[in-house]
Amino acid sequence: AIMNESWADFEDYGNLTLSASVTNYIRSLDNAVYGHAYTSVFGAGTSASEFEFLTGNSMAFLPSGSIPYQQYVLGPTASLASILKAEGYSTLAFHPGERASWQRDRAYPRLGFDSYKCGDDMDVPQTFEHGYVSDQSDFEQIIWELEHKEEGKPLFLFNVTIQNHGGYADGFENFKESIEITDMDGDYPQAERYLSLMRASDDAFKELVEYFEDIDEPTIIVMFGDHIPSVEQEFYDELYGMSINALSVDDAMERYRTPFVIWANYDIPEKDVGLISANYLSTLVMEVAGVEMTPYN
Repeated sequence: AIMNESWADFEDYGNLTLSASVTNYIRSLDNAVYGHAYTSVFGAGTSASEFEFLTGNSMAFLPSGSIPYQQYVLGPTASLASILKAEGYSTLAFHPGERASWQRDRAYPRLGFDSYKCGDDMDVPQTFEHGYVSDQSDFEQIIWELEHKEEGKPLFLFNVTIQNHGGYADGFENFKESIEITDMDGDYPQAERYLSLMRASDDAFKELVEYFEDIDEPTIIVMFGDHIPSVEQEFYDELYGMSINALSVDDAMERYRTPFVIWANYDIPEKDVGLISANYLSTLVMEVAGVEMTPYN
């Protein structure tokens, strides 16, 4: 399970023309389940989305601005990790950033993870995009974990990427944008840098899927976004066709919609499930995987 930092689907709005697609490979996948999930945060608050995905709980029932890993995950807490651990899986969390960010080092064991690796623990060479570990290196670590797991024992790996992390104004001195916005009136360098990072994510995901296509062990990959990025407000005004301040409640929900894809290297029913919320996504993954659910799921 890959929660991709700031992964959004601007092409889905239908009124954005780019020099090249940034989701070309992901959209071309066969044998996949697609959809979009509403998250509870915009532009930041990554740990809220992973809390929703892993536990099935919604931030709607917590006070505004809450950080569950720091305030509520204070003891053993049921999650996808603990469910799969009870089914005999090894459970590993991996984030190529700082170990203690969002107090993940405390929260992950309480959620049922056997182990946790951060950027300092990576076993593969690191490459970087604007100062953050690239998705290519991140996904190579996923492959490394599969190749070094206990033989015959299933693995649940939860990965939070960092490549596409904001901000998008500084740290790009040696970065070459690969994507241009070709149909908007304004000049949006932050959005173009972000979209170029998205293109790199698509390329890296292609390599990851192609690796798992060639192995015998049944494997499911789910990738989803934690929130959409914080880039120029004027870019969003053009994207939505009106000022953010003028959006209706329904239209404003678009600021919280991120894509997801569930792919397997064996046959699964293909479908587009439309819109769900991030806290229901892990239950959908369990359905696709055929995992026996808890009463809560």
